[in-house]
Amino acid sequence: MLNMKWMVALVGFIMFSFTSEAQTLKSKTKKTVGNAKVAKTAKAEEINRDELFEDMLSSTAQVMFIDSVVTDRSDFLSKIPLNKQAGIVTTYDKMWKTAGQPNAYVYMNEFENKAIFSKQDEKGHFALYSSDKLNDAWSLPKKITDLSSDFEDINYPYMMSDGVTLYFAAKNKNSLGGYDIYVTMYDTDSARFYKPENIGLPYNSKSDDLFYIVDDFNNIGWLVTDRNQPKGKVCVYTFVPTNSRQAYDEDNVGDKKLRALATIHSIKDTWTDKAKLQSAKARLQSLQKTHQALDNNTIFFVINDNVIYTALTDFKSAENRKAYSQLVNMRDDSKKLLDLLNVNRQKYSIAKQAEKQDLKAKILQQEKKMDELERTIHQLEKTIRNRENQLLM
Repeated sequence: MLNMKWMVALVGFIMFSFTSEAQTLKSKTKKTVGNAKVAKTAKAEEINRDELFEDMLSSTAQVMFIDSVVTDRSDFLSKIPLNKQAGIVTTYDKMWKTAGQPNAYVYMNEFENKAIFSKQDEKGHFALYSSDKLNDAWSLPKKITDLSSDFEDINYPYMMSDGVTLYFAAKNKNSLGGYDIYVTMYDTDSARFYKPENIGLPYNSKSDDLFYIVDDFNNIGWLVTDRNQPKGKVCVYTFVPTNSRQAYDEDNVGDKKLRALATIHSIKDTWTDKAKLQSAKARLQSLQKTHQALDNNTIFFVINDNVIYTALTDFKSAENRKAYSQLVNMRDDSKKLLDLLNVNRQKYSIAKQAEKQDLKAKILQQEKKMDELERTIHQLEKTIRNRENQLLM
């Protein structure tokens, strides 16, 4: 017969077992309920994306995609041969010489005196900032707060050469995918951006759509997206921009083909104009050659439709090699003068009335010198080109 001490111990053990099992059951139940809630939320998000896709489908823009290349997400900029006239796109760390913002990006204008860039805060969210360069110094970054309070993250900025139209990628609860691409316009009168608009299909998808970049000098654009790609990879699509958005006629293309076009199932499906395709591919090839020449620190000088020089040794005479070196120096002088002219123009815009007269005289003098220099450069290019063509003949 058990004594009283053992009886108390036995009852305590039984009570502990019941309590432990109850807690385990409660924990499992809570975990199951939590998983069910997560699954339910994920399902709701998927339904929301499907509904949004269906809403956007009938407005799918007609776009000709001429090329595509898959690359590492960390290296896609090397696949975009953007003409410097259309601006510069780079990383935050490269621009500001840091190492703490590997996924933040910068747009800088052709004159390299205005930048719009993303930056990640201490909570891990991205926002856009702007900065201006005056007298070789960048102003303190100013956060762009008038885009939307609904956005969780804003990144991948690109401004058109008009200095007004801004494209960027952002996340919010109403996104079709993770990042969607949006467009907004800058109102110079109020110094604010208008409410952004989602640019729709086929540019956006249920995945991350990152960059929308357009070189309007060469009428070539690039779309960077991770749709249908493994982790760490993106696809860079090259397309032909249009002056106005025109949607497909669903009655003519049919529902199945429209969905394929909306998701960029095959770029060949967009090749409806052979002449337009060939012309765009030729422009792209020229940009790629220029980009490659700059990367390799070589020259790029067009002699005729079939001949492009990429090294000084390509010139047929010592006279032309010397003339080309003079041309390079003139181009550098032109860039420096243009930078100085833009600085004075900025100063004039904020100067007091007493200072404006002196600045106006400087600006007029620099503009005159700039025109003369550009005419000299143009004439020297023409002279070199004509002499080389004669030697080639």
